[in-house]
Amino acid sequence: MTTIVYKKNEISISGHAGNPIVCHGISAISQMAANYLEDNRLGSVYCGDGHLRMWDIDEVTMNSSLFKAMKAALEDIQYDNSNNVKIIYEI
Repeated sequence: MTTIVYKKNEISISGHAGNPIVCHGISAISQMAANYLEDNRLGSVYCGDGHLRMWDIDEVTMNSSLFKAMKAALEDIQYDNSNNVKIIYEI
């Protein structure tokens, strides 16, 4: 199971979905956002086996088109794979 947690200035993704295709999709989408954060110094990123954490993200970045698109894509994946993905909003 992959768990995605949204907080005010943070997104945390952990675990491995039972379906490799689901896991790869989540990884590709979230890594794109993490790379954008790092490249533009808009937040902090930690990436380890089965875990990605992005924090210290300002409100403008969290509400940017990129992060809105990431959220929509992850929600679509969760909708089609609710047995493999859980999204939690702690905002």
